[in-house]
Amino acid sequence: MDRENIWARGWSHVLSTTNDIAELGEFCRRVGAPSSALQLGNQRWPHLDLKLEARDRALASPGVRVFERTSEMLRFLKGK
Repeated sequence: MDRENIWARGWSHVLSTTNDIAELGEFCRRVGAPSSALQLGNQRWPHLDLKLEARDRALASPGVRVFERTSEMLRFLKGK
């Protein structure tokens, strides 16, 4: 998860390290985000777009790796 999307202040991206759409859907429900937060348009990087309380809950969730920048998160995933 990136701490904040530099192109959309107040928003964060959440990615699954395995591109598991079911995992993303479950995480979406767990943090209370609307189902529209799940973005499937780019099949290489399906992700959640989170803001407000759902974003705050996600950032505080145990087991979530938070990257300061989106580019750091993508570099990490490309290296897996």
